[in-house]
Amino acid sequence: MHGESKPLAAAASQLDSSPLVADTWERLLDGAGRYRLESVLLPEYLSKQRWFGGKARRIRSTRIADWMPFPDANAVFTLVEVSYEKGEQETYFVPLGLTFGKDAERLHETFPNAIVSPAVSTGGSGFLHDAVYDDCACGAFLSFIEGAKEAPARIGLIRGAPGAAFAALRGPSEASPTVRRVSAEQSNTSLFYDDRLILKLFRRQQPGVNPDCEIGRYLTEEVPFDGIPPFAGAVEYVPADGKPATLAMLQGFVPNQGDGWTRTLEELSRYYENCATAEWPEGGSAASADLMDLAEQEPSQLARDHVGISLDSAAMLGKRTAQLHLALASPSEGPSFAPETVDADDVHNLLASLREEAARVLDQLKDSVAGLPDEFVDLAGLVLSRRSQILNSFRFAAESGALGQRIRIHGDYHLGQVLQVKTDYAILDFEGEPARPLAERRAKSSPLKDVAGMLRSLGYAAFSGLIAHTTRRPDDWESLEPWARLWERSTGAEFLRAYRATAQDAPFLPSSGDAFRKLIEIFLLDKALYELAYELNNRPTWLRVPLMGILSLPLEAGGREWNWMPSRSRN
Repeated sequence: MHGESKPLAAAASQLDSSPLVADTWERLLDGAGRYRLESVLLPEYLSKQRWFGGKARRIRSTRIADWMPFPDANAVFTLVEVSYEKGEQETYFVPLGLTFGKDAERLHETFPNAIVSPAVSTGGSGFLHDAVYDDCACGAFLSFIEGAKEAPARIGLIRGAPGAAFAALRGPSEASPTVRRVSAEQSNTSLFYDDRLILKLFRRQQPGVNPDCEIGRYLTEEVPFDGIPPFAGAVEYVPADGKPATLAMLQGFVPNQGDGWTRTLEELSRYYENCATAEWPEGGSAASADLMDLAEQEPSQLARDHVGISLDSAAMLGKRTAQLHLALASPSEGPSFAPETVDADDVHNLLASLREEAARVLDQLKDSVAGLPDEFVDLAGLVLSRRSQILNSFRFAAESGALGQRIRIHGDYHLGQVLQVKTDYAILDFEGEPARPLAERRAKSSPLKDVAGMLRSLGYAAFSGLIAHTTRRPDDWESLEPWARLWERSTGAEFLRAYRATAQDAPFLPSSGDAFRKLIEIFLLDKALYELAYELNNRPTWLRVPLMGILSLPLEAGGREWNWMPSRSRN
């Protein structure tokens, strides 16, 4: 094995007893190595990656559907089809690289999870690995877009497409940019080039236009909106037949102080430390007042004194959100972005779908009750006892023309999708909910779905922060719960008030206050149920937050339930 070093030999014994022979990509991907890759190595590798969405299912097989040697780098682009024992197959974008010698040792020490298999060639011993961990390959990705290059794959072709703003965002091209990788876990993979550009690789592939790329290009080149990272280009896969798919999107880098979720939790940590020594005042009604009513008045003195700068941040976020919707609702000749009037049939069909999904989630909760932590059983029981009220909440009668418009929206809007830029915000990730079909993610909807998503995110942050605080100080829960509700209601009201003040009488909004209120309540309930299903499947210890969210909403035929929370001492 060409005198392989001890680190490489140890890695080989851990990953596979025999390395892949990788003299050429053809031998590896079309020859003897292909069977081992498809039957053993790729299933093992994929199942360990954060961006792989099929971890809850058993992989039956994988297949390299297409591949292309990448110019100017020892790398290939591969599309890997994954078949499961149950459910539909999926396709993933997996760029692969080969590294040998000392560079391979450094790769193994620095990025062990990037390695697919040990490999050997005439050049020595090394590894087959994810190509995003090879700086040369990453530089070739950028060059491919810059040069609008096109290269044939085994079946289709891959092409680079620079955006109109590429040259200005790229800056001087004499020196190769420094590449760094995002350490945070996410469903896609992001690469930074200096502090000028970000390349996002869309790992799970579906044929058709990716909405993140589509909306980013639209808001950069067609209807300029300065509240997003500007679109700079894309890499597309064009099959021999069928719709092209977006493999990667390039954007300008926006200097920032962190994402909204992280910054909000930091602020809440300080908030709860301060409130832990404060006595809740008698008549502190702002914690339980109706959100829509609060949004029509100035913040209470109690909120000003304690919630403080979070009120200003929420107002700015509401303003930015309305500006986004105004841009997306601009008149457009293209059918993909032209606003459409919402009529009664549209609402009827939407509500029927939401009721069906709500029933499914409640059935899932009922089936899961026996296995829930003891402290959540009472909360789950309260939610289940309101099943008919929840399902009846998805009803709405209104005249056609009074419901506003359907427009393109963010679709997965929450605090983690915004960056704090000094006292302002930039909005990211217009991909929609990645697990949903592409057509659904590109569909137009009421912008109030985004509004409700952010309102729920503020509530999620309030109680996530409280859970984090009381993990260290469990006795503080009962005294801090009203402070959590004060923060949630006050910031939500400021967000909503600034949103409505900025949007004014935009045609995408319902024409009556009652219709506005009802649609917000419907989308809030739907989002809370979505959160419940997510936590049941992924983080049962977080179930408290969506259960509380559902119980805090004004359900049909029954009011808001504020006094359902069992005493902390009884948990």
